[in-house]
Amino acid sequence: MSTPTSQPLAEGAYSGPPVVLAFATQKGGMGKTTLSVLVASWLHYRRHIPVAILDVDSSQLSVYNLRVRETEQLDEETKERFNRQDVDPYPILRGEPAGVPQMLQQIPADVRLVLIDLPGNIDVEGYETALSKVDYLLVPMETSEFSVTTGFSYLMAIRQVDLLPVDRCRVVWNKYKDSRDGVLVDMLEERFKQFGFTCLQSRIPQRDSYQDSANRSTLFPMPTQYLRNSGLKDLFTEIESLLPVSTLSTPVEND
Repeated sequence: MSTPTSQPLAEGAYSGPPVVLAFATQKGGMGKTTLSVLVASWLHYRRHIPVAILDVDSSQLSVYNLRVRETEQLDEETKERFNRQDVDPYPILRGEPAGVPQMLQQIPADVRLVLIDLPGNIDVEGYETALSKVDYLLVPMETSEFSVTTGFSYLMAIRQVDLLPVDRCRVVWNKYKDSRDGVLVDMLEERFKQFGFTCLQSRIPQRDSYQDSANRSTLFPMPTQYLRNSGLKDLFTEIESLLPVSTLSTPVEND
């Protein structure tokens, strides 16, 4: 398993800067890190869209440390599976929020999507510097009063900072249950629109299995059987649609 290096782009391939995206909020447990890993691994390993992750949540470095653990625990069977996949692992860089501009300079030239794992506190030094490099901010929310209030306050703070236009901010409904949340979510989305905030169409139901090592992996995509009724396939498609072109995409294959 080799470390990704910059590869020359194919003739006619998109050669502009990568799209920079962050799942972020100030409330813990909303799934920002899990969603970042699931999206990165699916698009990179299944869709063959070159991805990178910048882990600047320096108090935890959850994504970076996950990659370290996975690499250290590789057995022969897992190595063989990875070799059959025939895709180098996407780079994961660790650092501080203030270092994001320099980190973006270090990623391979063919990367089309960069996901940033931001700290859970907007007051961390360098947060505004990191945010200024983000093209799309995705804010995971549950329908609980505290989650909605915290998420909305976060969005309003971002709006006040004025480093990111509100039309580049999206709410992502996570841990969603249609029978319980459908009417409330529709009402909340109308309310958010009054402030210029829109929501992704994807609504991600509660699934404890998303935390399983077989699913939340930086070396493998989530197995396709877990995508049924998960909302994640729609999420992957929506995020891919944010890219300038669907470059290097391939059909999804079964495990």
